[in-house]
This record gives sequence, structure tokens and C-alpha cells, in this order.
Amino acid sequence: MKFTTSWDDGYALDTKVSEMLSKHGAKGTFYICPHRQHGKTMLTNKDIKTLASQHELGAHTINHPKLTLIPEEKAKEEIIQSKKWIEDQGGKPCTMFCYPYGDSSTIIETMVQEAGFKGARGTTQMHFQSDNIFNQNTSLQITPFPWRKTRSRLYHYIDPLGPLRVKLRNIHEYQIPLRECTNWLSFAKALFDYAHDTNQPYFHLWGHSHEIERYNMWEDFNAFLKYVKKSDVECVLNSSAL
Repeated sequence: MKFTTSWDDGYALDTKVSEMLSKHGAKGTFYICPHRQHGKTMLTNKDIKTLASQHELGAHTINHPKLTLIPEEKAKEEIIQSKKWIEDQGGKPCTMFCYPYGDSSTIIETMVQEAGFKGARGTTQMHFQSDNIFNQNTSLQITPFPWRKTRSRLYHYIDPLGPLRVKLRNIHEYQIPLRECTNWLSFAKALFDYAHDTNQPYFHLWGHSHEIERYNMWEDFNAFLKYVKKSDVECVLNSSAL
């Protein structure tokens, strides 16, 4: 089985993610957008070049829009220009694309393909293979589980176990004991074991470095990488997991 990871947006903390991946012999694809997000510090040009020398860079548009909600010509510009921007920054061909917010359509996927990308990643989780290389499924996001992220919005209080609820069907399908669903790390290990033991094509971990920091999940991330390292998996870039 292949193990691959990806990281969205281009936050400065991606350098810490890179260091931890390298420590455990893992690989990362960093989907970088030049648009500053959430008021966070973003990667510098020097940081991006360093990442390009160690891992893989992917395009993530220029302004991080929902591509299906803007005019088609504007969407095409976002896709094409982001490929060129990444190649200029990293000094290497850019073959992978990631849809902001996971928002896509058949028309958008065609644009990505016509722009010269080899594949593209979506945000659908709890899968270990993809029928569509231009909307690659993922296995798990590193984010609070089983509780919702801390927010002030009302639904956080109405549906506090939302992350568990939306995954219940797959949890039953994969026969993961509920005792393993009490925290993110134990769930991630159980899900990885299922994928490994059933000879799935890949396990794809993804996330945002600023959320790992916000929710104090660095130790969980490190422990999971250490757990994966003990198995007979092949660590690859997203482009090698298509």
C-alpha cells in the first residue's frame, strides 16, 4: 500500500509539517495559493523553493475561490495562472492541482486537465482509491475528531459530534470499533490498519498546518507518522498515488 499526504493553502507552518514528514521518511504534496488566508503568516518565496527541493508542489488557484461560483473564463485563468505561478516559484513542472474547498464539477475538471495537470485532489474522505484522477479521494483529514472544530456558530452546539456522525456509515462498513473513535489518533490508526490489512491502493492523509497548530495536534501527527513508519508501506507523493 502507498502512503501519501497533502497540505493546503501554503501556511508558514508547512515548514514544520515538512520537517516532520522528512523525519519519518514520509512525502508531502503542498498545494500552495499566494492569497493570504485567515490572517495567517504564509510561506515565503524561499520557503517554497525549499519545499520544492524536498517534496512536491501543487497548484491551488491564485485567489482561492470556489471555482464553480465564478465565471468559467475566470476559473480557467485561476487554474492556468496558478500552475505558472507554482512553476515559477519552485522551478519545476507542476503536475498536481487541488480544488479550493473541494469545489469542482465536470467542466472544472476538464479545465484542469486541459491546463496540463496530471491529476487533481478533492476533499472526499474515508476512501483509499479513486476512479477519477482529476478528483482524487482522500482517506482522512487531520482535524478534531469526534468533536467538531471549536467555532462560535450555532451548529457547533447543535451537532457537536458531527465529524463522527458523517463517518458512521464508513466506520460500520470498515468494522472499526467505536472504542477507537474517541479521539483522532486512535481513529487514524484504526482506519490505517483497515486500509493496510485489506490491501487498499493508498492511504491519503491531508490537512492544514494552521489547524494542527490551532487544535494542538502536532503530537498526534508525529505519533501517526511514527505508526505508519512501522508498516511496510511505500511513502509517495500525490502524483505517484494516482
